[in-house]
Amino acid sequence: MRHQTALGRVKGLGSARSGSRQWVAQKVSAVVLAVLFLWFAFSFATNLTASYRDVVTWLAKPTTTVLVISFIVTAFYHAILGLQVFLEDYIGKACVRLMVVNAMRVIMMIIGLSAVYAVVRISSVASVLG
Repeated sequence: MRHQTALGRVKGLGSARSGSRQWVAQKVSAVVLAVLFLWFAFSFATNLTASYRDVVTWLAKPTTTVLVISFIVTAFYHAILGLQVFLEDYIGKACVRLMVVNAMRVIMMIIGLSAVYAVVRISSVASVLG
């Protein structure tokens, strides 16, 4: 038994059954991001009065570098998922929606990769300072 109107069947409207994977990914990334944010906020508060050299030395530790990069990657992944849902909901024309969503993904990937590159670059400066 179908719970769809005749007009809905003709137009092909209804559940596309493709959003559940994205929904789960967004929820999982939110939980991971919450844990990483707590660590990052605590670490940031601890290093608030530290000198530049101390912060670079802290960031050069492998564990810290991996956690900061994980925080950045998870934050940008979560943002891409959220922005995609927002754009898909509020842009009507399919061709415009596709272009805007893809442009947003490219821009967010460039910014995220730039942030990761900055962390790697800063952590590599520690060998010069140290």
